[in-house]
Amino acid sequence: MPKWKTISIRQELIEEVENVVKSGKYRSISEFVSEAIRLRLEEIMRTRGVPAEKRREILATVKEQLLYTPKHTWAQITPEGNIRVGLSDYAARHLKGIAHVMTEPVGKEVNKMEPVGVVETWMFMFDIYAPVSGKIVKINEDLKNEPYLINEDPYGKGWILEIKPKNSVVLEEELNDLLSAREYNKWVSKLEGRLRE
Repeated sequence: MPKWKTISIRQELIEEVENVVKSGKYRSISEFVSEAIRLRLEEIMRTRGVPAEKRREILATVKEQLLYTPKHTWAQITPEGNIRVGLSDYAARHLKGIAHVMTEPVGKEVNKMEPVGVVETWMFMFDIYAPVSGKIVKINEDLKNEPYLINEDPYGKGWILEIKPKNSVVLEEELNDLLSAREYNKWVSKLEGRLRE
């Protein structure tokens, strides 16, 4: 069994982290630390050649750090303060064979809970809803040639776009309206229950 080890952290670093948390990018210091650890683990595993499936299994806790909309999109705050957006694994499982992904262009102003793109399967189209308001600043270009990444890795390589929030006050209000992983899973369970009735 590994032993606990005490480490010391420079006061300046603690103050920087506290300022990041106060800015609204993260809801708590523990969320900031969790995200930093997750990103570092992912980087280490990728450089060591750990297969994507094994990385997903190890990083399954990532889903707990995301916020969700009832429209099956997730939101995650990036280290730059943008909001990364993707489809939940529930949506990805039900949208088998994603063939095409279309989004609004970089620079487009978007509003919370309005469509920002479409995912196309061979059977139908599914709208992608913005979890927050702001401006699209990044689009996952890999999805142009590999739209199936959403099916394979919805929380990793299958992310769709990033939104730069309008301001931290609006962002905080909008994030508070989103569902936690637990709330989203309850919502999905209700949907599943209706489908079986």
